[in-house]
Amino acid sequence: MSENNEETTTIGARLKAARTAKGLTIDDLQQITKIQKRYLIAIEDEQFDKLPGDFYVRAFVKQYAETVDLDGNALLEEYRDQLPSVHTETIVENVDEVQPTRVASREQPASPASRVRNYLPTIIVTAIVVLILLFIWFMAVRTHAGSSSSTSADSSSVQVSSSKKQSSSKKQSSSSKASSSAKSSSKASSAKEQTIKANGSSDTAYTLTNGADKNKVVIKSTKAAWTSVTTNGTQTWQGTLKADGSHTLTLPSNATTVKFQFGNATATTVTINGKAFNFNPKNSTSQVRTITLTIK
Repeated sequence: MSENNEETTTIGARLKAARTAKGLTIDDLQQITKIQKRYLIAIEDEQFDKLPGDFYVRAFVKQYAETVDLDGNALLEEYRDQLPSVHTETIVENVDEVQPTRVASREQPASPASRVRNYLPTIIVTAIVVLILLFIWFMAVRTHAGSSSSTSADSSSVQVSSSKKQSSSKKQSSSSKASSSAKSSSKASSAKEQTIKANGSSDTAYTLTNGADKNKVVIKSTKAAWTSVTTNGTQTWQGTLKADGSHTLTLPSNATTVKFQFGNATATTVTINGKAFNFNPKNSTSQVRTITLTIK
């Protein structure tokens, strides 16, 4: 009897059972996958005509499956008779119609008038620089001609003065080198190591100090896991990593607050500037976690 049930299990029931086994609600799944709730319900009820199109049916089903730890490609192949088919050519045509490439717009030839307008600022700046250089050269020639007569009479005094200045400049140079060396050693001794600490007893809020100007973040996962990164309120990256997959991103220099959302926290690790960020020290059994990192 159990064998007959397995044979007749539909793809919607299979996905719903996997979601329930992971302890996820439809709202949790919507937050992780960013797929609208009504589409997720339609997938479980196998009402595929309520989705935007045949291509989105297969794409959403695959993302749903990988989020609940099922093999998306294998599931699509197993239930290919229950899913609408889609041709690669049709997908390419739809993509081209919705998003024309920037390259096509760039390849349009520019008119002669537009070319002149593009180079006009460069021509003006070059002309100004040339005029300034000519003026400096003219003033230098006049100054040299007016002072040449008095130069020979005062050559001896100039030589003495020059030797004194050289001696003084050598002393100042050695003094400045010593001062610069002292400052550099002082800066080196005052350099502090990067630290990431929890804010009090919280295990969801952390503070990064003495980081880089642009902090490098590497996210790795031992299993299929969805992750989202939001910087200063703007989403920087989101996606689903495959098993043993990784993604590297660089935070902007003005980043002050970074929000991480992990769909499978126990299978995900994060390093910042090459150092581990232990955002799950208690090894929580809850797989969905939201972490806030303040950068100072």
